[in-house]
Amino acid sequence: MERCLLDTMAVLWMALRPDLLGKGAVRKLADSDLFLAYSVVSLWEIGIKMAGKGYHDFELPDDWDVSLAEQLDAQEIVRLEIEPGHCRMIQDLPFHHRDPFDRMIIVQALQGNFTVIGSDKVFDDYGVGRVW
Repeated sequence: MERCLLDTMAVLWMALRPDLLGKGAVRKLADSDLFLAYSVVSLWEIGIKMAGKGYHDFELPDDWDVSLAEQLDAQEIVRLEIEPGHCRMIQDLPFHHRDPFDRMIIVQALQGNFTVIGSDKVFDDYGVGRVW
């Protein structure tokens, strides 16, 4: 069974704007033999961005923290927590990418043997499989 990890924008697009998903991502998500996960760091990133300028592609409800998590749970998408080993691995990760949220998703993908579903090509610089 292949293991895939959604990056933050893929989580949001999947839930709110599936028309924005890449063709490769749509094909991958249609695979019935797929273990699909998202990182709790994505919820953190959404909270940070909503405290600032928010997102321009769509509007999130006030209770996005509850409704988004419920929607992902209903689709049997597993939430990955941040583990101490993930935090430790961050210090050894090269600085190809400076975004702290993406860096955690990269670490979780590397440690958990996940392919990332996302559009950010810098993930490729870390040897992480990526589909978009």
